[in-house]
Amino acid sequence: MDNLKARFGRAVKTWPALLLAAGMAMVLTISPARAADPALKILLKKGIITQQEYDEALKEAEQPPAAPVEAKPMTQAKEDAGVPTEKSASAQDSTVDLGKGIRFGYDRGLYTQFKDKFQLKIRIRLQFRYTESSVNSAYGAVGDTKNYPTISGTAITARKLQEDVSEFDVRRVRLVFEGFAFNPETTYFVQFRNDTNGTTTQPTTTRSTTQLYDAYVDLKQIPLANLRIGQYRTLFGRQEYVSSALLQFVDRNFVAEAFVPNTIDRRDQGITLLSDPAKHSVNYAFGVFNGVGINLTRLGLNTPGNANELMYVGRVTADVLGKPGYPEGDLGYSRTPQLAVGASYGYDGGLQTNTTGAGSNSQISTAIASLGNGRLLNQGVVNLGTTGVDFIFKYKGLSFQGEGFVRNVDLRDQFLTPSLQRNHVGNATGFYVQGGYFLVPKTIEVVGRYSYMDPDTLHMQYTLTSGLGGLNWYLSGHEHKLQVDFGVLTTHLSAADTGAGAVTLIENRARLQYTIVF
Repeated sequence: MDNLKARFGRAVKTWPALLLAAGMAMVLTISPARAADPALKILLKKGIITQQEYDEALKEAEQPPAAPVEAKPMTQAKEDAGVPTEKSASAQDSTVDLGKGIRFGYDRGLYTQFKDKFQLKIRIRLQFRYTESSVNSAYGAVGDTKNYPTISGTAITARKLQEDVSEFDVRRVRLVFEGFAFNPETTYFVQFRNDTNGTTTQPTTTRSTTQLYDAYVDLKQIPLANLRIGQYRTLFGRQEYVSSALLQFVDRNFVAEAFVPNTIDRRDQGITLLSDPAKHSVNYAFGVFNGVGINLTRLGLNTPGNANELMYVGRVTADVLGKPGYPEGDLGYSRTPQLAVGASYGYDGGLQTNTTGAGSNSQISTAIASLGNGRLLNQGVVNLGTTGVDFIFKYKGLSFQGEGFVRNVDLRDQFLTPSLQRNHVGNATGFYVQGGYFLVPKTIEVVGRYSYMDPDTLHMQYTLTSGLGGLNWYLSGHEHKLQVDFGVLTTHLSAADTGAGAVTLIENRARLQYTIVF
């Protein structure tokens, strides 16, 4: 018993020394040798450490301190300049610490950062395209008077292609400024564009001048209720949600373009409450917008009209298996099945579709026609309700995705006349399905897509179809790639459209595109 008490007494006396030793060890990690020496002498005098241990500890304390741990940079999932600007594995090798919390470097864009208070990143995206297009004789003789007409002032004329097309164009030029201000939870994104107006891409829209494309702020202080305000994509639909830099094909398909909720543009000005899809399996977004596209308000129209109307857009998604995200194709070569589904609804009330009169605007009329919605022109003031459903699947280099849409067109009561009834314009429906497979994982992908659209369900002959095939060579993911696609686009016009007999417009198109993002 006495022996046990003696051992216990020594152990109790040892604990303060051990705690002191632990404390001194912590101090040594941040103190120079001259501060460590007195503490080590105390431990040596009490017999807790040996002379050899004392000498080794003193020698280690004299070494220069380890390099400070790099502050974690902003992680921001902006997609318009390319893939999300998450921190890359080689970012540390491309960073220069200037001291006093200031860092400069390259991480999918040049950036400078001051502590966790401010960051600015600059990115550039370039897309160069070559197009070969051949059309049948009906395209030159009759042309498309209904879906993609040409707008000149208040006149609507048929878009005619009377010869084959061979052209180069700088399809997209994007300059992006992004980062955070005051804290990492307050992020911003500003994007300018200067896109060439190609013959076979959005043919009635002039976009050859520099234009503000995105300008918004995200407030992420509340995890499940982020707030976005400014001008941005309305987050309706899968292909409308994702950047054009992240596509499996040279461009979006015409169905996804036509069924944007305002029939004008993927972007609008407004405010959105949303969750972060990178952090949650079930996500939502609900936004309120002007409903007249970018860089424009209803009060700013040439002849203001319906300035008290707004557009409402909601979307819900669920990651059923894994987390496939929005970028197209299974570039990451998923080891387990990845599946997500989504549903969206958009309501845009009081849109003036006339080319003349109160609320009319040539910019809006041209934009409506450029997205394949020409049948809506000169139908008075309408309410538009658009519903969409979508899915995406990825597994071991294989990918499938698709979307389906229905648009209800409702003419305002005050514009009803005996000759212009509520059902004068039929609803519109459309869908597309596409898939791809990596012949060489993460490098060579073969793709295919089929699209169908009925722009007016009252007349069965009004249909547009497209079948495309393609090949992608990913040099460095979506940020550096070469794409080629080819296929046939068919437009069926009824006798009522042409004023004569029904005709079919056929275009055979091949496109080659090079993308680089840095």
